[in-house]
Amino acid sequence: MRKQSSLIRSGAAICSIDQQKLVDTYFQSEARYWKEIYERKDVYALIHQQRRAIVLQLIDNLNLPQDSRILEVGCGAGLTTVALAERGFEVHAIDSVPAMIDLTRQAAAHLSSNYRVTTSLGDVEDLSLPDNMFNVVLAIGVIPWLGSSHKAVQELARVTKPGGYVIVNADNRWRLTEILDPVRNPLHAPLRRMIRNIAVRFGRGASMPATQRHSPKEFDAVLSKVGLVKLKGVTLGFGPFSLFNEKLFSDKMARNIHRKLQNLADRNLPMIRVTGAQYLVLATKLNLS
Repeated sequence: MRKQSSLIRSGAAICSIDQQKLVDTYFQSEARYWKEIYERKDVYALIHQQRRAIVLQLIDNLNLPQDSRILEVGCGAGLTTVALAERGFEVHAIDSVPAMIDLTRQAAAHLSSNYRVTTSLGDVEDLSLPDNMFNVVLAIGVIPWLGSSHKAVQELARVTKPGGYVIVNADNRWRLTEILDPVRNPLHAPLRRMIRNIAVRFGRGASMPATQRHSPKEFDAVLSKVGLVKLKGVTLGFGPFSLFNEKLFSDKMARNIHRKLQNLADRNLPMIRVTGAQYLVLATKLNLS
């Protein structure tokens, strides 16, 4: 039994490594796309732009002193890193993809306060940073791309100061856009996963790596297990809608539908408030001293 358990752990570790390689390869090749998403006008881009605005507003509302230390894990093209440095914070930006670190450095180079930004390659599941170092830790658009969320969230909590904050998001398992499309409904996810694995085995897998999903309740439990207490949680993102994977609406109509549904979600309308595409959480690390 002990040998079997060891083999299972080894297999899980190998799967995690393979997933990370797929993700890194994808983002290395698509780095420019993930920069331009903050400039585009389609509904998918709009959701990412609003997510970034919500994150910055959450940090503004914390009323942190200047020179507070912030860690951004998965810094991407560096737009959030730069915005935080402009607010007077000391920002350490980490990504596992060299192309993303290059874009962040380029963005920071135009700042008069570029000395506030440091960058490094890093792995969210094994951060080479001391315990209790940062006032705020961000991991936006990171958890969905991992094979497992627990180790990553544990690391985010470890490097956060007691009484500090973690802002993190997960892809929502019960997103309205997929519930309404028969071929994307989460109830059919095991079948889709099996088909995808067979396709990959025969060299016909999609170029975009699979992402993991959590329900808000599941993700709250992941955070709680590592000593993070949720202060605020919201879902966001209602589009693009599809039927049998075919887009239903024009970009303009899709944006309008998203805005109307997001407004209802923000007003806590039952069902709608928990069916946005992404679940974003502000949590604090318990101060046990």
